[in-house]
Amino acid sequence: MSLIREACVETKEQVDVALAHNAEQIELCSRLDVGGLTPDDDLLTYALNKSNNVLMMVRNEDSYFITPNNALTLVNVINKYVDTNVKGFVFGYLTKENKVDSATIKMFVDAAKDKETIFHMAFDSLQDPKAGIDELVKLGVTRTLTKGGSGVAINNLAKLKELQAYANGRIELIVGGSVTDDNYQRIASETGISKFHGRKLAYK
Repeated sequence: MSLIREACVETKEQVDVALAHNAEQIELCSRLDVGGLTPDDDLLTYALNKSNNVLMMVRNEDSYFITPNNALTLVNVINKYVDTNVKGFVFGYLTKENKVDSATIKMFVDAAKDKETIFHMAFDSLQDPKAGIDELVKLGVTRTLTKGGSGVAINNLAKLKELQAYANGRIELIVGGSVTDDNYQRIASETGISKFHGRKLAYK
């Protein structure tokens, strides 16, 4: 099983470190202190000049809920970059009932065209994660980020394995939640998941 480490970064220096340490993929954000927001044009241009494996966070406030007007604002962000070498777009929005905000996600997936689409850690706030997987598959989302519930991924191995079995190849899972260079291989061996996301992957 080929393992993919996705380094979550927010500066040019972190981009350089991740690539120097052979990160297979980069998720580019700003404001990781609030869970990640859309990176600015300068940082995105820098990263895209360095790699064709850059995913872009599409989020402009610290919330898993979004208004229709703000959703349109973020669709315009996707439209701006969809014809560049951005590999994909990362987003995730919920309804007040903690279900997938299907109308918003469909708009984002449609705007992303044939790029990868990743539902971020909002997944772990879903009322019913398995129903969430079904809905994301229906909407055409490529992948979802999860730590398998609350806490950190390494403590949720049984749940991650269960979700991986339920997804059954219909959508890819990528594990986040304090995933590091020191524990991602154990998570892989115990869950069957091959993609990992974190601030401490390929970072030293």
